[in-house]
Amino acid sequence: MSESTGQSKADLRAQMKDRLAALTDDQRRDMSVQACSRLVQDDAFVHASTIMMYMPIAREVDVTTIALACFRQNKTVCVPRVDWERKDMQPVEVSSFDDRVMDVDEHGIRSPRHARLVLPTQIDLLILPGLAFDAHGHRLGRGGGFYDRFLTRIRRNCTTIGIAFDVQIIDAVPNDDWDMSVDAVVTDRRVSGATSPTRSS
Repeated sequence: MSESTGQSKADLRAQMKDRLAALTDDQRRDMSVQACSRLVQDDAFVHASTIMMYMPIAREVDVTTIALACFRQNKTVCVPRVDWERKDMQPVEVSSFDDRVMDVDEHGIRSPRHARLVLPTQIDLLILPGLAFDAHGHRLGRGGGFYDRFLTRIRRNCTTIGIAFDVQIIDAVPNDDWDMSVDAVVTDRRVSGATSPTRSS
């Protein structure tokens, strides 16, 4: 990473965290519902059988309503189980977001206590969080590189969609050669990009 790109990413992370902190709980809840409603109406969701999503942390889009839609439609849902020492994550199947079946790791990330591993190549749709996105699908994460590494392991025709609040959309996200972009971005106000994957199968 160049020094200038690294600095601009650090500055942008701080700026986006301030934007998210300025939202009220009510705004986050309402905008989460709107973003999730857009996503579940998309063809990529409708035709997917196995969907990977994240377990939301504070100030992220709450994707619980997407999970509930999956459960109702008998879709397989998986979430990341994070190995912080190896800086890796494995998808594991989940059938409920209820706290009674979840553990919370040292970083506050929830994952199911007992779960079946899902192969990355089985995933049809991957829903990603991020601090910022642009209209070209470039994504700014929190700096750990977990999703950039994971995206190299999925099928080339797996659809990747970033989900965010509209205040997280900017003109251009600084990126390096190894940063992985997403096929589309869904917010409470818009859908940007193509939800059919652009990577060749």
